[in-house]
Amino acid sequence: MPSNINLVEVHATAETTPVNSNGDAADDPAIWYNAANPINSKIIGTQKKGGIYVYNLDGTIAQEIIGGKPNNADLRKDFSFTDGKDVIVGASDRIDNSIVLWRFIQKDAYLIPNPIARIKTDFTEVYGFCLGQIGDDFYAVATSKVGDIKAFKIKAGDSGIISEKVFEKSLGSIAEGCVIDDKTGHLYVSQELVGLWDINLKDNSTNLVEKIGNGRLVADVEGVSIWDDGKHRYLVVSVQGDSRFNIYDINQQHQYIGSFRVVASEKIDGVTTTDGIDISAHNFGPNYPEGLVVVQDDINTMPDATQNFKLVSWREIKEKLGLKP
Repeated sequence: MPSNINLVEVHATAETTPVNSNGDAADDPAIWYNAANPINSKIIGTQKKGGIYVYNLDGTIAQEIIGGKPNNADLRKDFSFTDGKDVIVGASDRIDNSIVLWRFIQKDAYLIPNPIARIKTDFTEVYGFCLGQIGDDFYAVATSKVGDIKAFKIKAGDSGIISEKVFEKSLGSIAEGCVIDDKTGHLYVSQELVGLWDINLKDNSTNLVEKIGNGRLVADVEGVSIWDDGKHRYLVVSVQGDSRFNIYDINQQHQYIGSFRVVASEKIDGVTTTDGIDISAHNFGPNYPEGLVVVQDDINTMPDATQNFKLVSWREIKEKLGLKP
């Protein structure tokens, strides 16, 4: 292990029911926090060979929606539909290289199976996807196999979702994971063989947070998410090629803080070569009092099974890395 990596080992608290397809199938999760009943929060996970799962926090399946080839997923609350505010869910869909959107009924914790919209990306092969809210405006971003990025402003209209392309850029090679920082208007994108990018959607300026080659970041760079408790704000990225996750302090100009790896416990196997991740800083109950981390697991064992997602308590990560309270 390179000397510039501060690495700790943590354990998964729970894992989801394996997906129903063999091979590379599970990909990316999105966490919905139920403010009225935190332990009834949900995880939406993609099965990129043919559907979407909605999981309970104990890993059991609450819903399975068959169809499409969804890759990356994300959600935002308080989207203004024509009949009121609710949760909007989206994913990149390789069935037609579009962005597909659904409505999640918050009061029922239920994802309506039929999509409410599809936004054409015109990509030859869509890869990543993320949603964001900057001020009163909502954005949907897609990335592609050749590194193209497109951002669309979205809103509800009388005849459905209205989308307007507001940003476009090419990085030149595979880009997948992305996350929008709603507070700053910055878009973070992982370019798998190059590094992690910071793109300011307000002025389109671009900076490389960290590049592959210094030991801390190795190919492939994959999922990206943000932990934000209102005081401390951390950017977390999946270093797929080394089965670990790097943490950067957003408030300290993306200073590298440390890394964690999810290793096997007596009951749950460790996590290998993760694609997608999602993080929430809310209190999800006694198992996740300071936040929840959900990561895709490429090789699922104990027992051997198809791919799934692992759930990790942020408290364990925070305590082992000595992060500020």
